Amino acid sequence: MRKKTFFKLVLILFLLIIIFVLIYYKAKISRIITPFILAVVLTYILNPLVCKLHRKNIPISASILLVYTFFILFIASIIIFLIPELINNTKELIESVPDITARYQKMFAGFLENIQKSKWSPDIKAAVLGEIEGAATAIQKYALEILGKTLNVIMQTVSFLADFILALVIAFYLMKDKEQFIEAALSIMPLKWRNGIISTGREVSTILSNFVQGQLLTALIIGILESIGLYIVGVKYALILGVIGGISNIIPYFGPFIAAIPSAAIALLDSPIKVVWTILVFIVVQQIDNAFISTKIIEGRLGLHPVVTIFAVLIGGEFFGIIGMMLAVPVFAVMRIIFRRAIDAIV
Repeated sequence: MRKKTFFKLVLILFLLIIIFVLIYYKAKISRIITPFILAVVLTYILNPLVCKLHRKNIPISASILLVYTFFILFIASIIIFLIPELINNTKELIESVPDITARYQKMFAGFLENIQKSKWSPDIKAAVLGEIEGAATAIQKYALEILGKTLNVIMQTVSFLADFILALVIAFYLMKDKEQFIEAALSIMPLKWRNGIISTGREVSTILSNFVQGQLLTALIIGILESIGLYIVGVKYALILGVIGGISNIIPYFGPFIAAIPSAAIALLDSPIKVVWTILVFIVVQQIDNAFISTKIIEGRLGLHPVVTIFAVLIGGEFFGIIGMMLAVPVFAVMRIIFRRAIDAIV
C-alpha cells in the first residue's frame, strides 16, 4: 500500500513538472506542436480510408496519396462554394461593428433618458445608470477589440495554412511508417512493460479516434443546423454565426454560449421577438445534439466526471485559449488512462 502511494506521488509530481513546463514555455511550445497536433487530427480522420485502400492491395504510399487527392478536392470544393460567402459574411460583420456599436449606444442613451425622467429614488437611479454606462463601455471596448484583431486574424490564417501544409507532410509519414514508429518506441522500453504499453496505446488511440472523428462530424452537423435555423428566423450573418456555433460546440458546456450570445445581440438590433427565436434555435439544436447526434456519433465516452470536464476546460482556456478549451478534455482523458495504467504496471 505504501509503495503504491509512493508511486502515485511520484507520478503526480512528474505530471506537475510537465504542466509547469508547458505553462512556462507555452508560446514556444505551441508554435512547435501546432503542426504535430494538426497532423495527429488528420491521421485519425484519414487513416481509416487509407487502411481500407491498403487492404485492397494498393501500396500504402499510393493509398495515402489517393486519400490526400480526394481530401484536397473536398477542401477545394468547400473553398470554391462556401468560403466566398463566409468571407462576405465576415467582412460585412466586421464593417458593421461601428454601426452596431452606435445603435447600442443610442439604445442605452434612450434607457438613460427614461431613467432620468422616472420617479425612482436618486440612489436607485445612480445604481442603474452606473450599470448601464458600464455595459455601454464594455460593448464599445469589445467592438474596438474586434476591429483591432482583424489584421491579427489574417496573419494567423496565413500561419495556419503553413502549419496545415507541414501537417500534411507529417501525417503522411505517420500513416506510412506508423509500425516503424511503434517498434522504435517499444525497443527502448523494458520487455516487461511492452505489453502494457501496447495495450495502453490501443486504448488511447481508440479514445482519440472516437473523439476526433465524432467531434468533427458533430461540429459539421451542428454548424449546418444552426446556420439554417438562424437563416430561417432572419438573423444576419447566419452562415458565419453557424460556423462559429459548430466549431465552439467542441467545447463542453461552454461552447453553445460562444455563438448564442453574439447571435442574440445581433438579433436584438432587429426586434426583441427575434432574440427569442434566435435563442430557441440554439436550444432546439442543442436538444437534437444531446438526444440524437452526440449519443449516436461519438461512440464511447471519455470517462471524465462533469466536474473534471469543466475544470479541464477552464484550465485549458486559461493557459491556451480556445484551442486549449477544445483539446483539454481529450488530454485529461489520456492523462487519466496513462496515470491509471502506470500505477497498475508499477505496483
